[in-house]
Amino acid sequence: MRPMWKTPTPPQTRPMPVPEGPRAPSALADYNQNRFTGYGGSDIHLVPPKAPPRVGPLIARLQGELARLTETHRDFLARHEKTDRRVLNRTPEGWAVAWRRWAISDLGDRAALARDIFVIYRGDSFGHRLFLDKQGQQLLAVQPGAPTSPLRYARLSATTDLCDLYGPFARLSDNPMG
Repeated sequence: MRPMWKTPTPPQTRPMPVPEGPRAPSALADYNQNRFTGYGGSDIHLVPPKAPPRVGPLIARLQGELARLTETHRDFLARHEKTDRRVLNRTPEGWAVAWRRWAISDLGDRAALARDIFVIYRGDSFGHRLFLDKQGQQLLAVQPGAPTSPLRYARLSATTDLCDLYGPFARLSDNPMG
C-alpha cells in the first residue's frame, strides 16, 4: 500500500520516433515566414540593394552645383530655349551651367582636386578653376567668370600646362595680384 502523503508521479513521456522519409512542410513554419518577412515567405529582404555607381566627391559637388544652377536659371534657360548654344554659352547664366556639364563629362573619375588659380600674363590676371588628378597633373582649366574669353575652357594633356596656353612668360599664382 502507498502512503497517502506522496503525490503520484506522472508517467514519463518519451519522444516519439520520427518516421523515415520526406516530411510535409509545417503550416507553422510557413506562417512564421509570412509573418516576419512580409514577402510571402521568402527572404528577399536579406538581399542587399545594388550599390549606386561610385562618384568621387569632386564630381558629386559639380553635379550638385549643376542641379542648383539649372534650377536657379530655369526661367532664363526656358526663355532662350531656341537660342544657339554657342551664343547661350557666352551669357553668364548659360556659361555657369555649360562648363559644369562639360567638366562632368570630361573629368570622369580622374579628378581629385580643384583649385582656384590665376594666370598672370602681360600684367593681366585671368582667374581659372584648375582640376588636378591624383598625381597632381593638370587636367582641365575653366575660366568661370569669363564666358566670352577664347581660353574659357581647356582640356589639358599630359604635356600641356595651363601657362602654355597663354605664352612663355605666363605664370600661375594663388592671388590675382601675382
